This record gives sequence, structure tokens and C-alpha cells, in this order.
Amino acid sequence: MKLVLLDRDGVIVVNRATNIKSPSQLAFIDGTAQAIATLNGAGFTVAICTNQTEVGRGAMSEAQLQQVHAALLDSLGQQGAVVDRIFSCTSLWKCPRRKPACGMLQDALSHYGAEARATPFVGDQSDDLKAAFHAGCRRILVKTGLGSKTLARGLPDYVRPFAVFDDLLAAAQGIVLGCT
Repeated sequence: MKLVLLDRDGVIVVNRATNIKSPSQLAFIDGTAQAIATLNGAGFTVAICTNQTEVGRGAMSEAQLQQVHAALLDSLGQQGAVVDRIFSCTSLWKCPRRKPACGMLQDALSHYGAEARATPFVGDQSDDLKAAFHAGCRRILVKTGLGSKTLARGLPDYVRPFAVFDDLLAAAQGIVLGCT
């Protein structure tokens, strides 16, 4: 199974200070659909692993989150980009599934029967790289979202090595070419 795991906010969609609470707030980062379609065309299954603490805080309901995710999947699908599934952790507190822990990524790997060391996880924050490290996945940081700030602040040595790309499209091209 060729699998690529993606963070949502800052990788696929534009970060919002209060996060996305309705489908009307979805704004895709340029090149996202093309990136996912590129991965699909190369035989990769694409899934999303995202922390969504707004549900845990009561700022939105689980039903609202599902509406946002359904709209996200539909919009990408209309552009020829298929995301097979979205894994999310709504816990407000530290838990085994919430990044930087690796439970959500392990759930995805188990669901697809994918090998961790062959599976890249693309994120824009230190917690994304930490979760990927703990799951045994290849680590990719994109400079969109909080990625540039994350690089400027520095990352713990233990998450190395990791690849850095300008955006998801460049990362997808790198994955397809085996440059990660």
C-alpha cells in the first residue's frame, strides 16, 4: 500500500486564527488539488490526520466538523483530487491520538495496512514532525501555514532527518520522484 498522510490546516487549507468552523470558511492553499491528484496519479492513497480541538473546546460540534470535512472532500474531488479518509482527534487534552503523539497516524497506518517507514507525513508544525517520528513515518515539512515560522524557531534534533518543501505541490512532486 502506497500511502501519504497529510495534516489539514496549513498544508491543505489556509490556517485561520479561530480555525474553520463551516464549509464557507474553507480556503485551499494554491496547488493543493493538483498536489493530491499528482499523488493519486502515482498510485498513492491520500489520507488526512488532523487535530481539531475546537470540538473539544465546544467551539463547534462533531456534526459541524463532519460538514467541513465533507465539503473539503467534495471540493477536492470536483478538482480530480481524492482524499480517501480524514482521521481527526478532537481531544482538548494530551492523549495518545492527538499530535504530537502518534496514535492517529498509527490508526491510519493500521487502517490501510501501510508500512510506517514507507509512509510520508506532511505537516507544517513541530507537532506534526514529532508525531511522524513517533509513528516511524518519513517526515516532510512544508513552508505554508506555520511551516516557515516552525523552521525559523528550530526543531528538535530527534525529528531529523526531514525534508522541506515550499508547499504541498512541491512535496507531492518530491514524493513521486522519491526525493523525500
